[in-house]
Amino acid sequence: MISESEATRAWGNLHQLYSAIRRLLDQGIEAEAGCSLADHDLLTALRGSPDRQLQMLELADRLGVTRGGLTRIVDRHVDRGWVRRDRPEHNRREVYAVLTEAGDRTLVQAREVYVRVLSETLGAHLDPDELDAFQQCSRKLVHELSTTGCCPGLVVSEPPER
Repeated sequence: MISESEATRAWGNLHQLYSAIRRLLDQGIEAEAGCSLADHDLLTALRGSPDRQLQMLELADRLGVTRGGLTRIVDRHVDRGWVRRDRPEHNRREVYAVLTEAGDRTLVQAREVYVRVLSETLGAHLDPDELDAFQQCSRKLVHELSTTGCCPGLVVSEPPER
């Protein structure tokens, strides 16, 4: 019989936690902002990028989707007016997804729900020291995985300035 390691048990807890909070986030954002958590994630990636745009290949990596999948996702966002495509004059093969004002407004609404749900879940059940330790551990793992090349698109979130 295979015995479970501490890492396996930690992943099991993290996986359950991720699934539960993701469900709460998706339900809340859909009900109050009219978009999904996946929409929020795409709009957030664009908003946090220079000029509020990302090359499609980089955006696919960040979201963990295929190029073809991203094309369909971006098509839906273009149809809703949240994103537009841009092809630079200097290289017509490159395609960028660009956040629109409508997309930014949608993201503002979604972000309010996102922050509230995380405050009501993680923030309500972990004290500040536990949250800080959780952030440090998760930041370390994201950094390590992002530097090995195995997981393109991972972005390390930096701690706030104190």
